[in-house]
Amino acid sequence: MDTRFFQKKYSELGFRMLACAVIINAVQLIVPILLNQVGVDWQSDMNISLAVSMIPMFVLGYPVSFLIMRDESGVNTIGKRKMKAGHFLIAFLMSYAFLMAGNIIGLVVTYGIGFLKGEPVSNSIQDIVTGTNIWTTSVFTVLLAPVFEELLFRKFLCDRVARFGYKRAILLSGLMFGLFHGNLNQFFYAFFIGCFFAFIYVHTGKITYTIGLHMMVNFIGSVIGGLYLQNYDPEHLTPAMLVFTVLYVFLVYGICIAGLVMILVNLSRLRIREGVDPFVERERTKAALINVGMILYYVFFAFIIILQTVM
Repeated sequence: MDTRFFQKKYSELGFRMLACAVIINAVQLIVPILLNQVGVDWQSDMNISLAVSMIPMFVLGYPVSFLIMRDESGVNTIGKRKMKAGHFLIAFLMSYAFLMAGNIIGLVVTYGIGFLKGEPVSNSIQDIVTGTNIWTTSVFTVLLAPVFEELLFRKFLCDRVARFGYKRAILLSGLMFGLFHGNLNQFFYAFFIGCFFAFIYVHTGKITYTIGLHMMVNFIGSVIGGLYLQNYDPEHLTPAMLVFTVLYVFLVYGICIAGLVMILVNLSRLRIREGVDPFVERERTKAALINVGMILYYVFFAFIIILQTVM
C-alpha cells in the first residue's frame, strides 16, 4: 500500500470527522436561536443554558455522527481482551496523571496568552463547573459525555483506521479529540487522555473500559472538583471546608503521584511495535496527518480555538 492510498483513507477520515464536527456544533447553535425566536428565556439560568447546548448534541448531533463514521468495510483488526481489575485501577491512575500533566500545560499556555493580551483567557469548562448545579454537571459531564465521546473518538474512529496501524489510530484519536474541545484550556489534557484511552481501546477492543475511565476522571474533575470550587472561600474558611480542602488536595495529588509512578514503571508497555520499517512508518504517519481532509479539520477547530482565545 503506497503513500497515496494512506493519504486517501486518512483524508476520508478527516472529511467524515469534519462533517461530524460541523453537525455537532451546528445543532448546539441552532436550538438556542430557535428558542430565541419563540421567546423562550433560556439564558437566565446556567443550568438551562447547559441543557439547551448539550441535549441537542446528544440527541441529534452524535447519533448522526455515528452514522457518518460507521465503517462499511467490515474489516476490524482490534481483538477483544479482558482487563484485570488491578490493571484497570492502574489505567485510571495513569489516566489522571496524563490529564493533570495536560492541564498544567494548558494553564501555562493560556496564562501566557492572557498575559500578552492583557486579560485572562476565558475557561468555559470552569464556568460550567462553578456556575451550574452539581447534579446537572454530573448528568452531562459524567454520564453522557464519556459514553458519546468514547463511542465517536475511540470506537468508531479507531475501528475505521486501526487496520492501517495502531500508532496512527492512537495519535489521530487523541489529536482529533483534543481539537474537538475547541479551546486551549482543554486541548492538551484531552489530547493526552485521548491518546491513552485509544491505546487502551486498541489493546482490549472493549469500549466499556475507556467509558469507565472517562467517567471516573470526569467525576473527580467535574463533581468533586466542582463541589470544592463552588464552596471554597479563602476569606471565610470554615473548619469543615478546611478538612475538605486537605482531603481534596491529598486525593488529587495522591492520584497524580501514583499515576506518574505507574507511567514510569509501565513506560515500556506503552510502546507499540508494529514491525514496519521506520522510514515507511514515518511516511505513513506523515500521510495520516497531512492530507486535505485532516487539514480542513485542523483549520475548522483552529478558527474556533482562536475565536475562543481572543474573546
